[in-house]
Amino acid sequence: MRIDLLMDYWPAIWNGFLITVLLSFVVLALSTPIAFFLALARQSQFAMLRWPATVYVNVFRALPVLIVLYFAFYALPQFGMSLSAFQAATAGLVIASSAYLAEDIRAGLAAVDPGQRQAATALGIPYWRALRRIYLPQAIPISLPPYITRAIIIVKGTALASLVAVNDLTAEAVRAISITYRPYEFLAVAAALYLLINALLAVLQSLAERRIALKHGRVVAGPATVVQ
Repeated sequence: MRIDLLMDYWPAIWNGFLITVLLSFVVLALSTPIAFFLALARQSQFAMLRWPATVYVNVFRALPVLIVLYFAFYALPQFGMSLSAFQAATAGLVIASSAYLAEDIRAGLAAVDPGQRQAATALGIPYWRALRRIYLPQAIPISLPPYITRAIIIVKGTALASLVAVNDLTAEAVRAISITYRPYEFLAVAAALYLLINALLAVLQSLAERRIALKHGRVVAGPATVVQ
């Protein structure tokens, strides 16, 4: 391994890593609330809310993410909406990711016992209060593992942004390879940095699950420890 080459290109690789982290964070921060309201709309008894959300989720789950990215970067300027490379990548990834996350969140909400919904309605508890105090506390532990899994997929999917001129980690690694013809070094470093991001997400999932387990008095994952 040519350490000297890595040191020469490390500033560019590190800058690409920071852009990947920023893009991942922005995509998750924007797509999560969108997905939450899409999930609620999918469960709504009102067809005017349910059907548009259903169409949105099914359409963008069916389309390749790269097609959505290309549309945002290349096609939107034809309609007078010029976006920077980062903005186009963010828009495309948010649109696609929110459709997938909506189904993960909806699955958690759907797992709540329907009898509790009926009881809340019978007691006259307003929907938004019941959602906050009854449904979400039960849905979050169920939705957390698939949500983190989807977050990891989103982080890996940010590599597609390199195809719309975003200088992310993948783009910088490929650029260094094209100049030095040393793929092993730069691909290994890029892989290690992606693993670092996703390992941190896995740790956050473990900590969140442990906290939820402690709060509800369940068995905590890890060593043989039972919360009394």
